[in-house]
Formats: sequence, structure tokens, C-alpha cells
Amino acid sequence: MKKVLSIIIPAYNEETNIGPLHSSLMGVLKTLEGKYDHEIIFINDGSKDNSWVEIKKLAQSDKAIRGISFSRNFGHQFAIEAGLKAATGAAVIMMDADLQHPPALIPELVKKWEEGFDVVNTKRTQTKGESFFKKATSKCFYALINRISDIRLDPGSADFKLLDRKVVDELNKFPEKDKFYRGLISWVGFRTASVEYEAHQRNSGKSSYTLGKMLTLARVGITSFSMLPMKIIIFIGSFLFFVGSIAFLFMLYYRFFISGSYFSGTAILASFIILNNGVIIILIGINSIYQAVMFRELKNRPDYIIEEIAN
Repeated sequence: MKKVLSIIIPAYNEETNIGPLHSSLMGVLKTLEGKYDHEIIFINDGSKDNSWVEIKKLAQSDKAIRGISFSRNFGHQFAIEAGLKAATGAAVIMMDADLQHPPALIPELVKKWEEGFDVVNTKRTQTKGESFFKKATSKCFYALINRISDIRLDPGSADFKLLDRKVVDELNKFPEKDKFYRGLISWVGFRTASVEYEAHQRNSGKSSYTLGKMLTLARVGITSFSMLPMKIIIFIGSFLFFVGSIAFLFMLYYRFFISGSYFSGTAILASFIILNNGVIIILIGINSIYQAVMFRELKNRPDYIIEEIAN
């Protein structure tokens, strides 16, 4: 009996890309059909266009295509989660629907898996037509998360990768709500390889990864895998408290023992209040991020709601 390759594809407003992606995938999977069966799982992440209509059309014509449709837009990472839980294959390939992740790379990923690697990452060397802003923010993201977190991510890596069944089973056990799969896959370990590729320009449509969503992803990555921000705040608070104490005591000493007219009582009090409030605001702000994450975990709401399933 042939092993099954599962391909999971989150889609948000990708109506015009689903057909071309399917055609491209079919051409690649035919080269592997002598050794493997396949299933393709599209996850419609609350698209506002006709993405779900296109997915259902494909599912009606091909039993190997399955579809999951969310009741609203829950986000890319939750779409990946739904795909991982639905996938039945011995290996699972994650990729985006915009054709920037080339299906032609799949045989190379499978080859690495056949060599014994449990995780086969992809590393983007460059992206055609990528804006300077996107390049700069991506570079900053990887530099920041690698510097302050407990994991290591290769610059240019994405959610385009192959996972062995045992890796998928471990990921599906994670109960946490805020999931950052690039970090989680790095954290679970296993034997890992990497394949380089040049990302294509987006086939059509507009990227749904706004600055806000990128910042949210960065926040999840940092709070999930690093306590360094808290340590930095403790250091800043301690430093400011030390400097403030020295300055405050110096002003008091100068006022009462050297010159009573040089520092007024109001100036001393104002400097102390500003310094103290600054420390408190910083501490509360950063601590609130972690409290918000804990609050989300404690609510224990479902990560997503499935409205409809095809096949």
C-alpha cells in the first residue's frame, strides 16, 4: 500500500490562485504517483471572495481534495492547525495558496524526507518583486526573534515545509492557544534538513499579511519562546531605580547640607514622580502582554470554528 502525502494549504481571499495552484500541484504530484498517494486539504480562512466556491468545485471533481471552511477569518496559524489535525498522510507539506511557494520544490522535499529527515524546512533566498519595506521588516523580525528567544529560525524561512507524521502528531498535542508554528517546529527538534528556493512573485491578488498581522505574529513568536523582555524590564527598572535613588539622595543632601536654594522641593519631587511613573508604566505595559497571553489560555475558547467541510 502506498504512503500518503498530505498537502495543507491555508487560503484567504485566494479565489484567482486556487485553480492555477491546483493545476501546478497536479503536474508535480503525477511525477510521484508511482510511489505515493496524495490528499490536498484547502483551509478557507473566512475568505470574503469566492475562494470556498472554487475549493468546493475542485473537491467535487477530485476525491483527493478536501476542504475546510472557517466561520470567519481566524488567522493563518489556526488554518495551519486545522490542516495538521485533518491531515492523514505519512508526511505533511505546508504551503501558501498564492504560488509564491513553488510546487516544483515538493519532490526535493520528499527526497530529503526519504533520506531520513523528519523536518524539511525551506529557505527563501529572494522573492521576486518584494518591496523594500517587506524585506526590511522580515530581516528585523528574524534578527529580533533569534536574538531574544530560546529558538533559532533561519532568515528567509517560512511555513513552507515538510513534516513527518511523528512530528505532526507531537504538534497536534500542543494545548496552547497562541501558536507560532515556525517556532514550535524548531522547538520539538527531530532530524532537520533545509532546501533553498527562490520565491515567485505572487500570482494574483493582494497579500493579506498586513503590518498589523506581521506585528501580531512577531508578538506571538516572542512571548511564546522568550522571557528576555521581562528580564530586560527588570534590568531597566533596577537601573532607573538605582540612578533615581542616587540623584534623589544627592539633591536632598545638596539642599540640606550645601545650598538650600539650589534644588527646590518641587523640582526634587517632580523628578522623582516622573522617574517613578516611567518605571511603573514600562513594567505594567510589558507585563500586560504576558498577562494577556495567559488570559487567552485560561479562557480556553476553541482556536477556530468550522462552518463547512468538503469531502
